[in-house]
Amino acid sequence: MGIIFTNMTRASLLCFALGLLLTTSLTSCGTTFRTAWKKAPDSNSVEGRWEGTWQSSTSVSRGQLRCAVDKPVPGRHDVLDYVSAEGSISPPLPRCFFYHATWNGAASGSYTSFHDVQRLKDGSIVFKGDYVRPKWAGGVHHYEGTIRGDDFTACYQSATDHGTYTMKRVR
Repeated sequence: MGIIFTNMTRASLLCFALGLLLTTSLTSCGTTFRTAWKKAPDSNSVEGRWEGTWQSSTSVSRGQLRCAVDKPVPGRHDVLDYVSAEGSISPPLPRCFFYHATWNGAASGSYTSFHDVQRLKDGSIVFKGDYVRPKWAGGVHHYEGTIRGDDFTACYQSATDHGTYTMKRVR
């Protein structure tokens, strides 16, 4: 009897510890995103809050998507309005993009990625960057997108998936 009781106690303790770990880690999953969302500046540039959807092109996966874009990375001056002597696009400026997505209404998660941002001569803004996920989740995800006024469109690609992001500025 004592052996069964001991095994049950170990199993109960293990379940309790796992539950506690999940509870504490899941409550902090979106903390960075929520903070960035609250602090995102209102702007007519890339910074600010964006809301819309994402859609996989290789499966039926889709969901809601929000993004908060921060001011330029500290230590770098803002060169978004720079135009070279040839009239070409500005040099890239890294920005922190904080994403929060839902998956088919069943799960959600947040991640942060640095994207190089450039302003084009026509006033639109282009960005690109990579985010490294575990190999089972597709590994490196590459992003490229454009912002025109209050419209944010992007595509992503990884070893296992590719699709689109479509968002509007939140004012």
